[in-house]
Amino acid sequence: MTQINLLGFNGPAPHSIIYWQQGGEDQSKTVCYTPDEEKWALDRFHTAGDYYYKTYDKAVVDYGDEVVDYPHSLRKGA
Repeated sequence: MTQINLLGFNGPAPHSIIYWQQGGEDQSKTVCYTPDEEKWALDRFHTAGDYYYKTYDKAVVDYGDEVVDYPHSLRKGA
């Protein structure tokens, strides 16, 4: 009998999910399992010249019971 391993199912719940937006539309998402992973991703959004800084104009962080918007205007130097 063949055993099937499912990745991403029945695992730990994420700490947060970041939806990366451009022009009001979700373009990508990052699943963060720890506050450190979330901080690392949002730091990239706030770092001039980084891919996330150049590509997206808003980060929407979904905590399950709360949603927090980080628009471009809140970034350093924006």
